[in-house]
Amino acid sequence: MKRFSPSGFLRGAAFSTLILSAAAPAFAQVEADLQKRISSAQSSLNTTEQKISRERASFAREINALERDVRGLEKQTAAARRLEDEKNLSLTKLQERLNGWISQRNYQNNLIQQFLRQQGGSATAIAGETVSTEQRLRQIADIASASEGWLEPTFRPVELALDNGDIVSSELLSLGPVHWAIADGQAYSVTSKEGEWQSIKHLPSDAASALTALQEGQEAVLYFDPSLSQFDQIPDESILDHLEKGGVWALPILLFALIALVIGVLKAFQLLRLPQVVSFTPAALRNAVETGKSVFSAGSMQQGLFDIAREIRQPRERDDQLFLQLQEYRVKLEQRLTAIAITASVAPLLGLLGTVSGMIETFRMMTLFGSGNPEVVSGGISQALITTELGLVVAIPALVVHSLLSRRARAYYLSLENFAVLLSQDSEPQKEHSQNTQEAVPA
Repeated sequence: MKRFSPSGFLRGAAFSTLILSAAAPAFAQVEADLQKRISSAQSSLNTTEQKISRERASFAREINALERDVRGLEKQTAAARRLEDEKNLSLTKLQERLNGWISQRNYQNNLIQQFLRQQGGSATAIAGETVSTEQRLRQIADIASASEGWLEPTFRPVELALDNGDIVSSELLSLGPVHWAIADGQAYSVTSKEGEWQSIKHLPSDAASALTALQEGQEAVLYFDPSLSQFDQIPDESILDHLEKGGVWALPILLFALIALVIGVLKAFQLLRLPQVVSFTPAALRNAVETGKSVFSAGSMQQGLFDIAREIRQPRERDDQLFLQLQEYRVKLEQRLTAIAITASVAPLLGLLGTVSGMIETFRMMTLFGSGNPEVVSGGISQALITTELGLVVAIPALVVHSLLSRRARAYYLSLENFAVLLSQDSEPQKEHSQNTQEAVPA
């Protein structure tokens, strides 16, 4: 174990102090260099931060300027879009207004044409030239000026064209749209066509007397036709003429009608000639079968069922024969009734087919020649509807006849079926009789 020596300790401390005093200048140099580097780095950092701040401010100003430009462009785009929408909306409104004006012009032209046609004016093209609106309005003005004399009608001389082509001088009396003319003691109902007066109908002698009295200033009763003689212009047509307007599709409808008529008459004659089904009580029917006494008409359906029950005594075989005979009678009763039902179903369809064909032809004519004259269009449509009318005229009676005949046949068949059921029930006493016979035979 070593001992601690104070002298040795003092010598070690002195040596350490000597070393520290020798290294102090080197530490100071290092510290100075570090301090210098730190100051240089701090200065460089400050310079860099200032540069970054300046560049950031510049970039912020540029970004703000660009954002302002973008907002300005957005406003311009919105304004341009609104302007374009307003232009489109204005064009749409103008187009709607123009369409409304065109429709109004067409409606007014149609009214003018209809008015001039009713008044006997010229509202259509003459010699290939189109009548202008100004000419139509001038005609209306002439009619309006002439209508002032309607309040105080007076006779005036005119040239009148008769039905035979002669031109005679006459005195004309006008009261509104009604015109009378008297020439050589004869009275006529007249109309004006293209400025010329033409006779429509020769009036009776009392009208001539009334016009003569009015010429002399006396009072007279003068009758006129409120239809302006339009009813007289309706041509008289026969049934054949009416059917001829239906076209080619009227032929199969008439053929079906003829078939249904013949079948209906024959079937009604057959069903009405059927004898009445005789009613029996079970005991009376059993007695009639056992005795073979028949009270039925010869060859009747009830007689046929009775013969089967009398000849065949085996219950199962008899029931089978009765069932087969009933089915045969049912087919005979309902025979050819289906043809009447088919006629009732097919006739309206053929009529509709004819109407569609007629309408197609009418629209084709309208495409070629226009629809300026509504009388032509309405005439074509009326002719197209003739087939529908004819189909319904055929179908409705055919349906009624089929219903009545079917009901008669069904009722008669039900009566025969009830009679067959009574004949079938007659097997029960036979079964009991056979059982009693078997019991009586000794084993």
